[in-house]
Amino acid sequence: MRTDSMRTDAIHRLEAWALMVGPAMALVFFLVEPGGLLVDPVDTTDSAGKITALASNPFLAHVSGLLVPLGLLLLLYGISGVSRVTTGPDFAAAGTRFGLLSATVGGVGWILVNGLDHLLARTRISSAEALEAAIPLYQVGLGITMISGIAVSLGLLVLSLSLAARERSGLHRTAALVIAVVSAFSVVALIIGYSVPDETMIALGRACYFPWVVWFAMLGSKFLKAGRPA
Repeated sequence: MRTDSMRTDAIHRLEAWALMVGPAMALVFFLVEPGGLLVDPVDTTDSAGKITALASNPFLAHVSGLLVPLGLLLLLYGISGVSRVTTGPDFAAAGTRFGLLSATVGGVGWILVNGLDHLLARTRISSAEALEAAIPLYQVGLGITMISGIAVSLGLLVLSLSLAARERSGLHRTAALVIAVVSAFSVVALIIGYSVPDETMIALGRACYFPWVVWFAMLGSKFLKAGRPA
């Protein structure tokens, strides 16, 4: 017969694995998204180029459009576990809740944008009228992407500072402080990049996802070894 403790441990393990697997999954399929970094790369502000890339690779567009959101959902589930067990009246507890809220808002925005990509992948690029009609839809998604990226970066900034406040000096505290700096840079880079617009700043802001993935893997591994996510 399973005890409450055993059920709790199972939840902790699921949350830990979600922290390790989810971000990596989202990153891999974001990289292979048509019009992104690896497959038919185009500038973020090149609406026609991005739509053409998606419509020219519909299978890959649909696969990435399904698995990136799944990875993001796993990530948010893992972060919710961190927030759930970070209790108390201190800054760390309050900060993790704000971090979860902000990251969730941004993550949902990214998921919605992936939903729009499914529609853009069906664009008949042989028709100039169809391509022109799809551009406003892509631009709406670009606006959502901007706000979502800033929300996620802000959430991870607060989350990392909160967890650093709970950690003693050591590798995990240092890593959390590094992620705080990375997240703050991402906020600034994305605001500048989308406002100007400046493709270099957008790319630098997005590059922050790489150290985030490493940090989430560290957190998940730590929680898994400890038998609980905090």
